Amino acid sequence: MTFKEIYARVLPFWGESIDVSDGMILEAKPPKKGTLAIMPQAASNFYSPNFSSRWNEAEEAVAKDDVFGKIMVWSIYQVFHRQARQLFEEGKFVLNPASTDRVVLEEQYYKNLQEDAGEEELAQYERIID
Repeated sequence: MTFKEIYARVLPFWGESIDVSDGMILEAKPPKKGTLAIMPQAASNFYSPNFSSRWNEAEEAVAKDDVFGKIMVWSIYQVFHRQARQLFEEGKFVLNPASTDRVVLEEQYYKNLQEDAGEEELAQYERIID
C-alpha cells in the first residue's frame, strides 16, 4: 500500500474546501491555584466547528477496520488543523485540502503509522508520494 493510494482514497472525504470562518482562538486555562502542574501550560488552541464537523465526517466515512485509512484521517486532521489556524490568523477563511503539501502530510502519516500501526501494516507500506 502506498501513500499515494491511501491519500487518493481518503482525501475526498474532506471535500473540496473547508470554511473556517467560524474559527476561534481559545486561550488555555491556567492551572488551578494550589495544585501541582505536571504538564506545562498549553498554548492557545484553534477551534472551528465547521472543521471539526468535516473531521468527524471523514472519520465516519472510513471503515472501522481500515487501519491505513484511519491513520490517514488523523494525519490529515493534524496537518489541516495547523493550516486552518494559520489561515484564520492571516484573515483567510478557506482551506483547500488538495493544495496541502503532500511531503509534509506523508511525513506526518509515516510518524503516526509507526506509532499506531502494527508490524504487518508497516511492512505493507511504501512511502511513494507521486
